[in-house]
Amino acid sequence: MDKESTRKVFFALWPDVEVRDEIVETFKLSSQSKLKGRIMRPENLHITLHFIGNVSEEKLDCLDRVAQTVKVEPFELILGQYGHFYKAKIFWMGCLEVPQQLNKLYETLGGALSNCDYKIDQRPFVPHVTLMRKLIKPGELEDFKSINWKVNDFVLVESVSVERGVKYKVIKRYF
Repeated sequence: MDKESTRKVFFALWPDVEVRDEIVETFKLSSQSKLKGRIMRPENLHITLHFIGNVSEEKLDCLDRVAQTVKVEPFELILGQYGHFYKAKIFWMGCLEVPQQLNKLYETLGGALSNCDYKIDQRPFVPHVTLMRKLIKPGELEDFKSINWKVNDFVLVESVSVERGVKYKVIKRYF
């Protein structure tokens, strides 16, 4: 399959404008924002549920069909800590405690996607908003005022290459 006949996609939690602005403002006010690395575009901020990768339109249709069978129990996320993945060189903002409904959504969606030959990542699920990539040195993690995020849906997102990076485009919402 050639690259032009595929689309790079993933499922995610997508913050509304208020939550996104709060994430951006909190990060800007922290000394963490001065670290050396590539800061994510505000419009791309999200929490990945399942990264799918390059798929054909046929497989994309399958992913959409099975995702429609997954229902979201509304829940609240409390973003209240910074962290980093040392090896991946990623700096992130994450949950103080992962809500049971989020774990259930992750597992249910992953199970449904397996009907489209998707293999769930075997690494532990660590829900986080990536704030910076190519982090040189993480520095000391600081505290910040928690951000409450009401989650009522999840989205299917396409990663589109643009000049100097990527743009994430929501294809569809699932409730």
